[in-house]
Amino acid sequence: MIEKRLDGHVPAIVRRGDSNRQGFPFDFSSLDRAASMQPTHCTHYTKADQPDNWSSRLGHDRASRGFRTRDIRDSGGTLALGSDWPIAPYDARSIMADAQLRRPAGAPDVDPIGSAQSLTARMALEGYTTHSAAAAGQSAVAGRIAVGMRADLTAFAVDPLTAPPDELADAPVLLTVVAGEVGHRTP
Repeated sequence: MIEKRLDGHVPAIVRRGDSNRQGFPFDFSSLDRAASMQPTHCTHYTKADQPDNWSSRLGHDRASRGFRTRDIRDSGGTLALGSDWPIAPYDARSIMADAQLRRPAGAPDVDPIGSAQSLTARMALEGYTTHSAAAAGQSAVAGRIAVGMRADLTAFAVDPLTAPPDELADAPVLLTVVAGEVGHRTP
């Protein structure tokens, strides 16, 4: 569900921007839109050489324009990342890793899909924090750790900005806080 922003405006979200027409990316920053994408649709259900069902149905040219996460970010767009669970895996750690690797985390033998569309570690983290809050119109209360914010956060045993993506995918979760209440803490 998309909540109204504090100013009453309901943000528009482009969902499932997995394959786009010729000429994409358009300038996302000039639109009142956010893209919501699921990197695991790219990394778990398609292959670099395109023998998969999705690529076959779209055709080579259109499938080659799919999952343009980096283009959206480079154009100044807001890119919220998610899982599309129960269709695809839901763990944010592996999704952030896949967004950087463009292949399933823990599978170094798998060829990356469109590696030019890889996100940086910061971009992947922002996809789950500041960009997701912006996409939902909640930037004033969520997406950052700061006084007056909602205080939803997860702490990993590794730094998601510096850990190798394959390591991030399997990193222990040390702490989860929801609305300021500790929901999980590793002793």
